[in-house]
Amino acid sequence: MKKIYIDPGHGGESIGASYKGRKEQDDCLRLSLAVKAILLTQKGVEVMLSRDDDTNPELEDRAREANEWGADYFCSIHRNAFEPEKAKGVEAWCYSKIAVGGETYCMAVTLVNDLCAVAGFVKRGVKLGYPSGGDYAVNRITNMSSCLLEVGFIDRDSDNAIFDSYFAEIALSIAKSLLSNVGLTYVVPVLKGDADGDGEVTAADARLI
Repeated sequence: MKKIYIDPGHGGESIGASYKGRKEQDDCLRLSLAVKAILLTQKGVEVMLSRDDDTNPELEDRAREANEWGADYFCSIHRNAFEPEKAKGVEAWCYSKIAVGGETYCMAVTLVNDLCAVAGFVKRGVKLGYPSGGDYAVNRITNMSSCLLEVGFIDRDSDNAIFDSYFAEIALSIAKSLLSNVGLTYVVPVLKGDADGDGEVTAADARLI
C-alpha cells in the first residue's frame, strides 16, 4: 500500500497570502480535500492530510507526522504571491540538496507540467531551496521525496479565475500526478452501489469493486 501525505498550507492564525478578501489557507484546504477525495477512490493508496480543518500544525510536526507514518510522497499545497498582478503561474520547490534531473526533481516536474497542461497556468518550473535562501521546512525535514506546490498566484486575478474555473481539473491533475509519483496509475472510479455495506455510496465503494 502506497502512502501519500498532503499538507494544506497555513491554517488557523496563519492565513498565508491574501488578496481581495481571498485567503491562501482556505484555497489550500479546499484543494487538498478535493485531491484526497479523488485519491480515496483508488486502490493501493492511503492518504493523510496534515490538517482537515482551520488549524495550523507546526511545520516540524507536519513533516514529522509524515515521517512517522512512513509516507512515500509528501506534497505541500500553497498559493503564491508577489505584488498584485505582477506574477503568475505554477511552480514547485524541492529540497536544495536533491539532484536536478533526479527522481525527486522529476516528480515535481510531473506535478507542474501536468497541472499547467490541463488548466492553462503559466509554467514556472521546479526550483530548489527557498526564495530567500535555505529550504522550506516541509522539504528539509521530510525523509521521503517531497515538494511544495504553488498553485497559481492568489494576487493575480487571472490565476484565481483559472483556479476557480478549472478547480475539478486541477484537483484531478494533482491526484493523478501524485499517484504516478508513487508508482500507481489513476483508474476512473466505478460506483455500482454500496460495496462496503455502510449504507452510503461513497468514494470508498469504488476501491472495493
